[in-house]
Amino acid sequence: MSHDDHHPAPAPLGDGGHGGQGFDQRLGGGLDAHANPPPAGAADLHERAIPTATPTRRSGPLRNPEGILNPIQDSEYFSEDPEAVERVSAHIDEYFNQPLDIFPFWETEGKPDRFHVLFARQIEERFPVDSDLRADIYAYGRRVFDALRVHVLVKRLNQALAMAAFGVLAVLGPTWFSRWTGTDMAGAGLAAGAMLVAFGLWWGVQQILFIQYRFRLENDSYQLSREIVQRTRELQNLFTSGRAMADQAETRYQQDGKAWGQRALYLTRLTMWLGARMEYLEKYVQMELWRVRRERYWMRWLARILTPLVFLAGAIAIALETAPPGHDVAFRGLQALAIALSAVVGLLSYFRWQTPTSAVQDKLGVENWVRYASLDVDNAVADQVRRDKERLVEYRALTRGGR
Repeated sequence: MSHDDHHPAPAPLGDGGHGGQGFDQRLGGGLDAHANPPPAGAADLHERAIPTATPTRRSGPLRNPEGILNPIQDSEYFSEDPEAVERVSAHIDEYFNQPLDIFPFWETEGKPDRFHVLFARQIEERFPVDSDLRADIYAYGRRVFDALRVHVLVKRLNQALAMAAFGVLAVLGPTWFSRWTGTDMAGAGLAAGAMLVAFGLWWGVQQILFIQYRFRLENDSYQLSREIVQRTRELQNLFTSGRAMADQAETRYQQDGKAWGQRALYLTRLTMWLGARMEYLEKYVQMELWRVRRERYWMRWLARILTPLVFLAGAIAIALETAPPGHDVAFRGLQALAIALSAVVGLLSYFRWQTPTSAVQDKLGVENWVRYASLDVDNAVADQVRRDKERLVEYRALTRGGR
């Protein structure tokens, strides 16, 4: 028996379809058939569409095979309408009946994709229905990285500005301040006090910017967590309903075991596919957070390089300043203080106000998500088989008079 005898290929759905209304908006832009019908057996289908490396949020109305607008509702997952069953089955086939291409067909003779790009393409190809949530997860990871880059560059800019202020005050101390106070010592003291005030202003600005930066990270993490919790709870509810319906259908198919078997087959595949969707959402989140961790690691190395470079450039500029005539002692003292404060600024700007891992980890609140492991997919399917076998044995015992 051929592969197509078990899983007939779905009819093409117009132009590929777009997201609809109701449940369609919540669960990923609709259950329109994807551009990649399942190939026969384990053969690779080289004509299938190239999956995108970055997920995109789809919008717009869903179309059925005849091109008529047909919004997807919750009930379509469990509908007995052949067209609805075929549409959902097409998505199930995308995961279960499409082999991975060992040599990805979109690769060229150039540099191969990084593994996370390859993995993202495979997920995009097999689970197009969740592309909207993956797009949000991807955008979240990029926002975290962009915010980190801005944060690191602003710290270096503030370091350079603070050193410039120290250098200017070192020059003003024995000149303008001394003329204003009347003596070199008083002018140097006033300049030294101004340097400490500049240091305090630098500290305050850094603290305010870091609070805003952390607040933005936490707010983005909390928002994404809400979206994931909502989607995973909906998938959990669908999974629970799919498990129960195979038994509930018994009263409808008392005289038609074949039809009941076909319905149970569809519902069993549906529950396994819903579990796979939740599993690969978790894997996609894991992949994006791995990228965020890697990017944070390399940005820390960039900071290790830039911080001493900025300090050395500023210290050399301060050291090359010539003392005003007749004010050599006061200027050299202020010059040494400016370099010392610059060193303190450099050390603090690197070791303080670093991105805390908890800023993302705590606000994502993974412990509140509905996890794939909580579905207990293997035991759910095995328990269904157990009940069917018990029911069959009880029926045989009944028809044989209890012997």
